Amino acid sequence: MIWSLIIVFVSLWTLKVQISHLRAKQQHREFWFFTLSLSISALLSIAISLKLPLINPLDVISYLFRPMGKMITTLLT
Repeated sequence: MIWSLIIVFVSLWTLKVQISHLRAKQQHREFWFFTLSLSISALLSIAISLKLPLINPLDVISYLFRPMGKMITTLLT
């Protein structure tokens, strides 16, 4: 639980520092992309620190491409 709070505070501090730089340069797209990527990374870090079960990206890729692999195998044999 303490790690989740540390992650939140570090993320908010980083956001505060970067917002001033990005707004001064009027970089609106970069601001939204930075905010989105920071939010996603903070949420994933909190989920890992709370030991929540996360989906492995390789399992998703395997699930999507397994039928294509079977089809190619049957065509080549």
